[in-house]
Amino acid sequence: MENLTKIDKSAIVSEGKKLLDAGAKFVTAVCNDLDAEMEVTYFFSSNRGTEMNGLRCTVAKDEEVPSLSGETLSVVLIENELQELFGLKVKGIAIDYGGHMLLAHDSPTTPMLKEKKAEPKGEEN
Repeated sequence: MENLTKIDKSAIVSEGKKLLDAGAKFVTAVCNDLDAEMEVTYFFSSNRGTEMNGLRCTVAKDEEVPSLSGETLSVVLIENELQELFGLKVKGIAIDYGGHMLLAHDSPTTPMLKEKKAEPKGEEN
């Protein structure tokens, strides 16, 4: 993607706000499990849908990312989805479903995370 900007997690709200203020519309966000880290990308459409811009940050799995919902409520569903399916910690979502927007109380938690690989056992002497 030619319009992808890598940012620090602390810039998600300010950079997202710049795009929104310039007339871009929020489209979606995606999350990639990179083992020790999560890669989060927010996508925005501008120029009447002819241009796509992405904001990408990488965070440790135990870190929080700020919610963009204070700037546009259109992110509420996808941020809740990323929390439930990937365990991404999103701070300050305007409407937080508490992990049960998509998943039932008896569902597996964070089903989209990669499974941890078992450590090989050493040879016993």
